[in-house]
Amino acid sequence: MNKALLLILAFTITGCATSNDYPNLNTLSEYEIPIQVDDQKQVENSKTLGIAFGGGGVRGFVHLGVIKALEESGIKADLVTGSSAGSIAASLYASGLPYSEIEAIVHDVSEYQLADIVISRKGVVNGQKLAKWINESVPQENLNQMPIPIGITATDLTHKESVLILDGNPGEAVQTSSSVPAAFVPVKNKGRLLVDGALLTVVPVNYARTMGADIVIGVDIHCDAEPDVKNSRRHVAINTLRMLTCKLSEPEMQSADVLIRPDFEPESEISFGDKDEAIEAGYQATIEKLPEILALIGSTNDHYIE
Repeated sequence: MNKALLLILAFTITGCATSNDYPNLNTLSEYEIPIQVDDQKQVENSKTLGIAFGGGGVRGFVHLGVIKALEESGIKADLVTGSSAGSIAASLYASGLPYSEIEAIVHDVSEYQLADIVISRKGVVNGQKLAKWINESVPQENLNQMPIPIGITATDLTHKESVLILDGNPGEAVQTSSSVPAAFVPVKNKGRLLVDGALLTVVPVNYARTMGADIVIGVDIHCDAEPDVKNSRRHVAINTLRMLTCKLSEPEMQSADVLIRPDFEPESEISFGDKDEAIEAGYQATIEKLPEILALIGSTNDHYIE
């Protein structure tokens, strides 16, 4: 088979990268972020509970177990933040969907449904299939319409800083936060070039506090488990990036009032095959932390599901 035929075949089974230009996403630096707590709660001076869902690729299914355990315990958050894979969990949670519906949405999804492979020097995955899936899964058309305030992180390569998205299309925001450099085509936003939010904040605890949370539950699905260290170019690159981002974010993670670190490491970095095991790991880790959480939020009804 000659090179021309191979190229035609490649374009047939993949595609060309389309522009990820999202000018309607409102990206804010930390000092620009307004308090997201409602006025009544501030007047009552009651404690605000936030959940910071961390990044971690296919480990993101772990977050479902966390959501399940909290819902079963009757605990609800006042606001949420999410980085990378954590932005998926954050958007589903903030949309107001009960766990049963979230689990049904995620149960049948495959990696093939979310990965739009492209031929591009910018990345091998475009990311728009992920955006489409999120938009089909949540009932709101804008993050600021969600019943629970939500902030989604991204990394701004242009200005060399972390930014937070509070306003804009949910799918576009999640796609942006999940755009792993070199793997995903980056996102353009009003002169910014945006990539994966977990690069500078694996578990966005600080953003949760900036948004108004007094108590923050951090969920780290990426940095505590022992990675499978293999001497191959791909594994060395993955584990180097993992080490750097985790070392950078460790102080922020440790600042959470409760830090949940489920014991789960997937068989593959790109397969959804361990979905059930991941959910169970998140569930068990959260159950173990419930005494700490309940002690912090006290007996007030503010954080309990009616």
